[in-house]
This record gives sequence, structure tokens and C-alpha cells, in this order.
Amino acid sequence: MNAIEAIKGSLFWRVLGLFQKAILILSSLFVALIMCAQVLMRYVFKSDLYGMEEIIVIVAFWLYFMGSSYGVYEKSHVRADIIPQLLSEKPRRILSLAVQATMTALCLLFSWWGLDFIGYSLQEMPRTLIWAIPLAVGQSSVLAGYLIMSFYSVVYLAEEFLEIRAFLRKDSTAEATQAR
Repeated sequence: MNAIEAIKGSLFWRVLGLFQKAILILSSLFVALIMCAQVLMRYVFKSDLYGMEEIIVIVAFWLYFMGSSYGVYEKSHVRADIIPQLLSEKPRRILSLAVQATMTALCLLFSWWGLDFIGYSLQEMPRTLIWAIPLAVGQSSVLAGYLIMSFYSVVYLAEEFLEIRAFLRKDSTAEATQAR
């Protein structure tokens, strides 16, 4: 068992996935129920759920960024897969490594910016207009999402690197055998 398999089999990996699923399920249910309640209140009871838009935006932020990080976990995020289909095995693996390295670098950069973003938000402490909820509550989803995406990206980059290294070693061994 290599280090990547150990990480993927760890309790932390499983708990992180469960945490993401829980946030996704709860935030989806909350947004759907509040939207239904708002429609019911507005059109049936001619009333309003005052200030619910502020809460929905915060929950939607968490839904979006946990969904994005879960997409990275599942490797189901949006990609352009037409070019790799046109390449042979070796260039395809190298391209895959380059794409994963780029994604990891961007996730780490956005995590850094997210940290700066939250630092500023905590320093200035802006609040929503109606409920006076600190904006950092919703904005922290940006940092949390990108930190989780960065973690998965680093693990997948290391996995990709180990796979291409093994492939190149196997390929060079096969070439040396054929040369004899």
C-alpha cells in the first residue's frame, strides 16, 4: 500500500467526504424548503418571510462550494476531454499530469486568496442588512471549498505523478527488452 492509497483509505478522507455530503444534502433541502415556504407565504398567505434572501444566499454559497469540492473529489468536474482522445498513451498521461498540476496550482492560489478574503472580512466585519449576519459566514465557504479542492488536487496530483512514473519505467523497460 502506497501513501496515496493510505490517504484515500484514511478516516480523514471518509469523514471529509461525509461532511461534504451532509452539507450538500442539508443545504439543498434548506434552499428548496425555504423557496417553497416563500412561495406559499407570498402567494397563498399574502405575507413574506422577511430577510430570507440573506440566509438563502449564505446557504447557496455553501452548497455551491461544497458541490464544487465534491466534484473534485469524484473527479466529475467539468473538463474538455476531446484532445486526450486524439493522443497516444504517453502524451495523454503527460497531458493529464500537466492538467492536474495546473488545477492544483490554481486551487492553492484560490485558497490563498480565500484566506485573504476571509481575513479582510473578519477585520472589517461587514454584516447583512436585515439579520446582521457577518458576511464571513457565507464567504468562509469560498475558503473551505478551495481548501478541500486543494487537498484533493494535491492527492490526485501525487497519484497522477506516481502513475506516470510507473508507466514511464514500464515503458523504458519494455523498450530495453525490445532492443535486445
